[in-house]
Amino acid sequence: MKGKSDTILVSFDYMHGDIPVLIVGRKKKDEMEIINAFKDDEAKELYQELTTKKGEA
Repeated sequence: MKGKSDTILVSFDYMHGDIPVLIVGRKKKDEMEIINAFKDDEAKELYQELTTKKGEA
């Protein structure tokens, strides 16, 4: 992918024993577009993947 700049935001929520949810959004001018959502184990695995520095684990 050439010549593209984009802002992707990720939100993770796993409070009070609820089902874990990870939401992926794209920042546009004055709004946010939700582009994907994950739940349960998939959300936890993606969160770990995104927040663990390479070489750690």
